[in-house]
Amino acid sequence: MRMLVLAGGKGERFFPFSTLIPKCLIPVAGKPCLRWIVEDAIQQGFTDIVLCINMKDESNFKYEFRDLKLKYSASKEPNGTVDELLFARVLIEGAFILRYGDDLTEIDYGELLKFHREREAVVTLGATTGFRLPVGILETDAVGRVTKFIEKPRLERPSWIGIGIFEPRVLNYLRPGEDIAADTISRMLEAGEKVYSFVVQNGWYDVGNIEHWRMADDYFRNSRSASIRDESQCE
Repeated sequence: MRMLVLAGGKGERFFPFSTLIPKCLIPVAGKPCLRWIVEDAIQQGFTDIVLCINMKDESNFKYEFRDLKLKYSASKEPNGTVDELLFARVLIEGAFILRYGDDLTEIDYGELLKFHREREAVVTLGATTGFRLPVGILETDAVGRVTKFIEKPRLERPSWIGIGIFEPRVLNYLRPGEDIAADTISRMLEAGEKVYSFVVQNGWYDVGNIEHWRMADDYFRNSRSASIRDESQCE
């Protein structure tokens, strides 16, 4: 199965560092974030990997992965998630794994694929529970008096970790300028498509966020033998 890794975004959340280096190539424990993802996929048996990038940064990516046989889909300029996927649609021949290039987590792709096929899903989204919100939550009574303050609580609901298996019919729901998470999935749900959640008990690092990048860097430098969940934002 082909894997498409979205790595051509603008990197606005990582500004100004992303003006010097593509966000997905930001080092995590001395190794680019995207290399952690690609090497893990290869170790799990994937040999057909497409990096969806933009021409501005094409030389950086090709130099970094000069030792690997990867395919590239290079758009003219940085795009949002839907536009990256639309640009790469000529490379989509069947069901494919989609992966965000700035999200680090541990997942067994074989188990994800088995789950997807057993349910005959159109989309299966990798997810984790225990995501810790970055803000405190207030509980109030009818007149606005605070009755309880919960500092950075964990979400018990599944949170998407930027990984999924998509059937080709997903392309019918893509609209230029939109976002896969915010727009495409919602449109599919409204249409009654079979969208499933595959929950893993591992942590998730959104490396596009400075605070989470620091957590990921600390984990990979000091706790590589432990589960990512132990030191992640799901702690």
